[in-house]
Amino acid sequence: MTGWAVAGPSLALIKYWGKSSSADNTPATGSLAVTLAGLESRTEAAFDTRDSVVVNDEPQPLARFTPFLDNLRRELSLGDQGLAVVSTNNFPTAAGLASSSSGFAALAGAVAALSGSSLSRPRLSALARQGSGSATRPVYGGFTVFDAGATAAEPEHDEAFWPEFRVVLCVVREGAKATSSRTGMESSRLTSPYYGRWVETSPEVLAEARQALTHRDWGRLGPLVRQSYLRMFGTMFSAEPPLIYWQPESVALIHALAELRAEGYQAWETMDAGPQVKVFCPADQVRKLVAELDRRVPGLRYLTAEPGPGLRTGRKE
Repeated sequence: MTGWAVAGPSLALIKYWGKSSSADNTPATGSLAVTLAGLESRTEAAFDTRDSVVVNDEPQPLARFTPFLDNLRRELSLGDQGLAVVSTNNFPTAAGLASSSSGFAALAGAVAALSGSSLSRPRLSALARQGSGSATRPVYGGFTVFDAGATAAEPEHDEAFWPEFRVVLCVVREGAKATSSRTGMESSRLTSPYYGRWVETSPEVLAEARQALTHRDWGRLGPLVRQSYLRMFGTMFSAEPPLIYWQPESVALIHALAELRAEGYQAWETMDAGPQVKVFCPADQVRKLVAELDRRVPGLRYLTAEPGPGLRTGRKE
């Protein structure tokens, strides 16, 4: 018997950065995110004599996974049975493209399916959170909110809510980043003199962004998305030692997008803990936008996605 699950990555438009509790991944700041279609983590889990985790054909150190697997065993009444986990991502892993969100959501879903448990979406969301805070969100499709201090995400609008919404992912570097998001968050919290102000101002930005999203207002939502990621990176740049995930191409893309907005494009960027730049824009601007970005910042890989479904799970013999 094998349990399987498929999850898309959750791209935060308004950022979660920092934890009110590192022990169980409850966020210090709320986030507004979109689950993406086309990019996905596919995971299978089976019972075994011992635990093992393989991602993209590479065996993984168990230290990162054992606490999560132990929690799943406890929550799903699996005793001390070992779990053999095999997962694949069809997009770069641990590179700032939210692979931990889809990966841990799919892992929670696959083990829950293997156990035969019929869990509600809120319960699955809470379980996934304990592997990675952002993994609580892609249990749901479309747009989601994960409030500060919450134990699970909540759906905001489904994947059909904004048919014209597209995301262009500009892949600056394919490899894994040197400092994980988990480590970066804690370093920012402990050492950045601006971290407290980041937490203090985040609720207002989130509330305004939710309202802008409800009205599908590019002109209101875009500046808030930009403000959120730049303030988040302010805590990283001012940490000790500083966390500088950006590469020259990242900065070039930011400048190129400012120029393109001045030319009439509704294209607003965001970034996470990594060098990649993600741009959201109307569907009818994607083709020309990608051509312009490729002309101004050549040599990168560009992926396009739209809002997608939430976690899918099942079992097979």
